[in-house]
Amino acid sequence: MPLDSNPLFATMDTNSPLNNVQQKKCTHILQKTFSRFKMLAVDFSEFACLKAIILFRPDIENLKDNQQVEMLHDHAQLMLIHHIKSQHFDYAFRFGRLLLLLPSLRQLPPDVVEAIFFRKTIGSTPIVKLLGDLFKC
Repeated sequence: MPLDSNPLFATMDTNSPLNNVQQKKCTHILQKTFSRFKMLAVDFSEFACLKAIILFRPDIENLKDNQQVEMLHDHAQLMLIHHIKSQHFDYAFRFGRLLLLLPSLRQLPPDVVEAIFFRKTIGSTPIVKLLGDLFKC
């Protein structure tokens, strides 16, 4: 969905604990990052691998099985490399360019991402609590 027509970015949430300056800065970072994804024409498989690389981070505190998470992280990178080699054989630097998109997403604090993407849906309940409750079942 184009960012211009995306309702998440169309108007600022006046009930958000973030101020408009924070929201505008984060929206700007997201728009720049998404435009680079678009410029590289990231396909579905690459996007899925990049999401896995972001999610399976072994350096997160309080993980129960760091080795398993590290293995999943490595596997996502290998899948991305394999996909690029099979689909983009003429694009030797694509893997590095795709991975270099990820640090810009780390500029966004988790509470800001939560406020922008989830506040309208889940209200003031922290997403961490919601996920924790979900996985207890």
